Amino acid sequence: MDLVLLMQNARLQLKPFWPLSVVVCMVYGMLIGGPSELNTYGELLSILLAGPLQLGLCIYFLKIYNGNNPSFFDLFEGFKPLLNVLLVFIIINALTLLGLFFLLVPGIIISLGFSMTYFIIAEHPEMQFNEALEHSWKMMDGHKRELFSLHLRFIPWYLLGLLFFVIGIFFVIPWHNLSITSYYNALKQKNMNYI
Repeated sequence: MDLVLLMQNARLQLKPFWPLSVVVCMVYGMLIGGPSELNTYGELLSILLAGPLQLGLCIYFLKIYNGNNPSFFDLFEGFKPLLNVLLVFIIINALTLLGLFFLLVPGIIISLGFSMTYFIIAEHPEMQFNEALEHSWKMMDGHKRELFSLHLRFIPWYLLGLLFFVIGIFFVIPWHNLSITSYYNALKQKNMNYI
């Protein structure tokens, strides 16, 4: 897959929605990181918010990719299949932490293998959490290194964003998210048997 072309197309697609996407990503970051700073219960609240908000972010960027008008409130659409999303979040993070505990590489492999789960649930909200995890793992079979390479391509952009008083990072995050969304759709079109 031509990752440079994928990133260029994602940037062009994002252009009309960039200001809204920056706001959505900033609110996402504040809602995930904010509660944990309050007290010990804040940590639990952050954990409960993380999965549904990640799903909402996928819904938002899938709308942009599919040529639909996204809304700020798409970020909160992930709370509808709440139990499914919480189970997915807990399982992915528990397995990733377990992998990281043994060695760094297994944790990264697990994380990449399950990275498409939220997109699958966004498009198939009726699907059970275990099926979504299984489909993501199959979908990423043979593609983990390529997706890892896509993530690595954004590191220089994040470093550049840091030079612009950290604010620049919030312009890179939407582009990174839409590029991953594009990658998901490219994999899906490659083999429709995943789902």
